[in-house]
Amino acid sequence: MRLLLVLGSAASLVAVAACNSAGEAPPDQQAEAARNVAAGEAVPDDIAAVMKARHEHYEEMGKAMKGIGDQLKSGSPSVETIQGHAALIAGFGPQILTWFPEGSGPETGVETRAKAEIWQDAATFRERAQAFEAESARFNQTAQSGDLEAIRAAVPALGKACSNCHDLFRAPED
Repeated sequence: MRLLLVLGSAASLVAVAACNSAGEAPPDQQAEAARNVAAGEAVPDDIAAVMKARHEHYEEMGKAMKGIGDQLKSGSPSVETIQGHAALIAGFGPQILTWFPEGSGPETGVETRAKAEIWQDAATFRERAQAFEAESARFNQTAQSGDLEAIRAAVPALGKACSNCHDLFRAPED
């Protein structure tokens, strides 16, 4: 099971890295870094690349959450914009567990807000990540309906699914 998780992590990182490679290492180098991590043969640059990709994905989700909130606070919210943000968040939901291969935590010395508890209490982390995945899919379905009142009503549950992980597994900003 752990091997499948690591291999899935490598595959996801390769795919996402290829899509987000502007100003970064070429996709073939990113793919090699992900393969090295999955194979347990990573060098520090590989681990740093994996951690950077993870951070960037969370930044994208955070911006999408803010974008949803900003739209809902505006005088005339754009349902289409909210739908795009919801789809992005739901698309990342199933990938989260693959973003944390063994050896990509604070023990690396690379700056990260990922706490060691992710690997020390992997069962709880998995449970919370899966709960977020399910909630992000529900929210996306609601957003795609176009019903602004239903979207407004669904936002708190999505926010709670985010904070359920953050509370235990993410260190505060310095």
